[in-house]
Amino acid sequence: VSAEVIHQVEEALDTDEKEMLLFLCRDVATDVVQPNVRELLDILSERGKLSAEGLAELLYRVRRFDLLKRILKMDRTAVERLLHMHPHLISDYRVLMAEIGEDLDKSDVSSLIFLMKDYTGRGKTSKDKSFLDLVVELEKLNLVAPDQLDLLEKCLKNIHRIDLKTKIQKYKQSAQEAGTSYKNARQGSFTNLSLKDPPYNCRLQNGRSKEQRLVEQHGIQREPVKISIQESGAFFPQRIPEERYRMQSKPLGVCLIIDCIGNDAGRCGSCRLTATSNSRTQAILLPQPPE
Repeated sequence: VSAEVIHQVEEALDTDEKEMLLFLCRDVATDVVQPNVRELLDILSERGKLSAEGLAELLYRVRRFDLLKRILKMDRTAVERLLHMHPHLISDYRVLMAEIGEDLDKSDVSSLIFLMKDYTGRGKTSKDKSFLDLVVELEKLNLVAPDQLDLLEKCLKNIHRIDLKTKIQKYKQSAQEAGTSYKNARQGSFTNLSLKDPPYNCRLQNGRSKEQRLVEQHGIQREPVKISIQESGAFFPQRIPEERYRMQSKPLGVCLIIDCIGNDAGRCGSCRLTATSNSRTQAILLPQPPE
């Protein structure tokens, strides 16, 4: 976005619209301390966070459709189409708070500020604050957040703004459904997995599993394969199963020494073969094949 366009937008907005725009962008530029609209838009543009579509979204949110037409050559329908097709610059939570602020009159805001004294402390919230100022103050006290709106909902009910309380409930329901849909998608991918031929699945042969036959014949017991379920629902083995020899078969079997290096040799009592004390030595005890 060019400096000329930012200048034109900043000049055309009134005080309330600038306040709303700054509030909407609080999550987009968290490290920018109390900027004005021109500074904010310029910083976002320099960081590559503000495209023409993003600016169009901001103007749409502050309901300056005339600026959309005159400066960006876009109409309301075109912006709504973009919002439907692409990720939003502004979160649904910020949009909700801005819409509630637009629907409240001065007496409603004054009543809310008074009710919030039980939570913010008396005298800490100025009487002439706007609703968006109040929300920012509540956010700083961790009393209001995108997933923490019960207090605001309760206070709106106390001032008999059931219509706005219902709007918050719809937002919460929509957010919950979005999370549920995601979980269901993960569960669906998990239940649709084919487990006919897993990598380490033991097939039954002659009424007995492979593991049962190994134990009966050679005293070998295979440890269960440890797996993790990823978000995609697919199975990935975490480690290769190990075989443990119970030292019960007679004869015991054969010990195979791999990567045997070093000069300090000792006797391996279980397999009666020479093994080194070097850390790189790896011994594998193989079962005696049945006669």
